[in-house]
Amino acid sequence: MLKRAFDKIGSFRRLERNLLLLFAMGLVAVVGLQLIQPLFPVYLQSLDASEIEISLVISLSSVVGTALMLPAGYIIDRVEEKKMLLLGILLWAVSTLFIALAKNWRTVAFLYVFHGIAEAFVGPARMTLISSTSTPATEATVFSLMSLDWSIGGTLAPPVSGYLAENMGWQVPLLAASTAFFLSLIPALKLDERPPRKTNQQKPDAPRTGIVETRLLAAFLYFMFGLLTNSAQSMVGTMLPLFLNNQLSLSTTIIGLFFTAANIIGVFIQVPGGLLADRYSKKRLIMLLLLPIPFIYGLWGIVDGWYMYLLIYVLSRGLLSMMGPATLAIVSEVFPDEHKGSAFGLRMAGVRLGSAVGPLIGGYLYGTLGPVSPFTGAGVVLLLSIPFIYLLK
Repeated sequence: MLKRAFDKIGSFRRLERNLLLLFAMGLVAVVGLQLIQPLFPVYLQSLDASEIEISLVISLSSVVGTALMLPAGYIIDRVEEKKMLLLGILLWAVSTLFIALAKNWRTVAFLYVFHGIAEAFVGPARMTLISSTSTPATEATVFSLMSLDWSIGGTLAPPVSGYLAENMGWQVPLLAASTAFFLSLIPALKLDERPPRKTNQQKPDAPRTGIVETRLLAAFLYFMFGLLTNSAQSMVGTMLPLFLNNQLSLSTTIIGLFFTAANIIGVFIQVPGGLLADRYSKKRLIMLLLLPIPFIYGLWGIVDGWYMYLLIYVLSRGLLSMMGPATLAIVSEVFPDEHKGSAFGLRMAGVRLGSAVGPLIGGYLYGTLGPVSPFTGAGVVLLLSIPFIYLLK
């Protein structure tokens, strides 16, 4: 199915091979990540970490990753993306192996920093490779197709992780995640060093000052948009397992199913989101999908029964997933090919900074104002992000 889709959008044979290898690499790596990340707060809690300490562990990794995003993007523009991918995946694999052997949450906190470093290397490199295979008319569709690896891996891995942790201990899913990372090196090694880049069609006599100002403004707006939207998502993602475990007394397996259900929705709506973004205004689509989410989060604490919380979470994640390809395509359109590594690094710096700020805010609200407050706060943060997307010209 993926091969026919890539044929339809006109990818060249060599680039299509790179896309398929990138998808295979991403799928296996996402399985590794999703064996860890959704239930990671519960794992830290099993090591006697408090809500604030859990937030600090996750935020520390995000802060380091954020600090390295821009330098990594700059390096990617000057070296082969493949080298950055391999280094990042290797860091994921080795650090996860040592996390499986750790005995306390402080050791885990140190090792989890390398997950942030790895994401700083892998994220911009992978986005740059994907962007180089598409045209402006198809870029959102390509991103939506390639993002299916996250939805599929996220569907399969969390319930498996919960089952393994409940029945065999936390070491088993962590070792399985490390194995997945090592396996993802195989398709990454087969990638072409650097696919042909699209030539910049900018007119030679175009005024440079206006172009630079436009790009800087777009970079700032999307940096802030990524910061705020991912802060809200991180607040919810970090506190959700604790809320379900502590307030609703759900098992680890059922908690994992929340993340699985959200990713199943992503499998079905991500590609339509990309197709709509390529056909209609990306800015309007983003705003249309974003506006309902704060009100959906506002239902937290009002509804009754875990299945209603499942519905709230799935709806919000589905809208955010559908929005993703459009946000990537807009950023990639603003910058020329030779600067796309830096552009994606800048965007991801905002996203990673949100991943650092969100858990801290969520942990503070959870511990001081109650278990519902992080979800209400996430809705407020999303509302604050709307002006940044609205002001983009």
